[in-house]
Amino acid sequence: MSTTKLRTSEKVIFGVGDFGANYSWTFIASFIIIYMTDVVGIAGSVIGTIILFCRFADGFSDVFMGSIIDNTNSKMGKAKPWVFWTAPVLGILTFMLFNVPDFLSYTGKIAYIFIVYFLISVIFYTANNVAYSSLVSFMTKDEKDRVALGSIRFIFSNLSVLCITTFTIYFVTNFGDNQQGWTYTSAIYGLLCAIPLMITGYFVKERNVAEKQYREVKKTQRIPFSLIIKSLITEKYFLITIVLYLLWYLKQTDNSMRIYYATYIFNDANVMAIMSIATLLPTILGLLVAPQFAEKVGIKNSIIIGLILSIISYIMMGIFSENLILLVIGLIIHGIGLVPFTAALSGIVADVGDIIYWKTGVPVQGSIFSLASAGMKIGSGLQSAIVGWSLSIGGYVAGASVQSEGTIFAIKSMQIYFPLLAVAIVTIITLFLNYEKFIKHIKAQIRTNNVGEMRDKQIYK
Repeated sequence: MSTTKLRTSEKVIFGVGDFGANYSWTFIASFIIIYMTDVVGIAGSVIGTIILFCRFADGFSDVFMGSIIDNTNSKMGKAKPWVFWTAPVLGILTFMLFNVPDFLSYTGKIAYIFIVYFLISVIFYTANNVAYSSLVSFMTKDEKDRVALGSIRFIFSNLSVLCITTFTIYFVTNFGDNQQGWTYTSAIYGLLCAIPLMITGYFVKERNVAEKQYREVKKTQRIPFSLIIKSLITEKYFLITIVLYLLWYLKQTDNSMRIYYATYIFNDANVMAIMSIATLLPTILGLLVAPQFAEKVGIKNSIIIGLILSIISYIMMGIFSENLILLVIGLIIHGIGLVPFTAALSGIVADVGDIIYWKTGVPVQGSIFSLASAGMKIGSGLQSAIVGWSLSIGGYVAGASVQSEGTIFAIKSMQIYFPLLAVAIVTIITLFLNYEKFIKHIKAQIRTNNVGEMRDKQIYK
């Protein structure tokens, strides 16, 4: 297996893909509820329920998509064709989601939203994102390169998130401040989604495709799905990683609630841009040095340090929830705290995939990223549903200039208190992530194809 160091240009081309993906994922996650409630007129609880249902279905489709990738053998590679060909469809569907036909009845609008969101979440975003995430395993086995890929990926990801959260309301307002504003904005974002992903899917190179240990399985045959699942669920580090993914994305109610916090706590929707910049700019800058920091103190230790900073920041924001200056300082600290976990996440999944391949001889790169993606999708679905439900329970009135005390409490809870609880739990679970002490030995054995029954079982029992 190749240990060739990746060129910076290829790392950048890889990172560009996540820049594009967020023009679907983050755009939808951040603005679907406010668009559907305030423009289309659908209750937040209805939208939250649709999102939750689709994300749970999405979790199952992720599992099958990983198996499909593991069994794909095309001229482009295993993951690349899925990244490339699903990108334009994802861009079109994102445009369609923010253009609900006005002539439809209330029930018809709900059906339209469900169908389009289902196609995005369960089919096309799943195929694209699982394949894109799997590229980390297929591009390199070098641990430093994997951390670097994770850092560069999330630099581009956070750049696009920063652009989306800063400029979306500006675009919508200046393009018409009604459905027309959302139409033009979603058209631009659809293109910004499709083109970067197609660039990544076409230009990156797969060079680390695991050989099948089971020689009796011919190339034309599929690895049994049951064998892949058994290999995954019997590994404790896989289970830890899935829970971390689920909780990390569940805690992101603060991202979905940011527009409401700016509008109803500070009475200015444009404050959302300030909050986003305060969070994301430190994260982007921090990701530039994240690989060096992780190498110096260790991946797990760097994550713990960052999570403790995040906990401190949420406590600070809870105390000064209506003081914009102190809230912004808290968000800056939080943005710094996000860096180590964000940078390491993809590399952790790839490392756990190596551990499983070494122990069993079953290549699971696609499947492990698909199940990690399932954790992400279910976590994100739950957080979106919780946001929608909390607004409905709090008595949110779409378009009202002043909201009830119940709504204000719901907004603060989803922005500060709930994420604080989730990050605290993530910190505790991360303490059990102890594979760094033997992962280099495992990778050395994989390079000589000493996997499955041929492995040195004393390395990690």
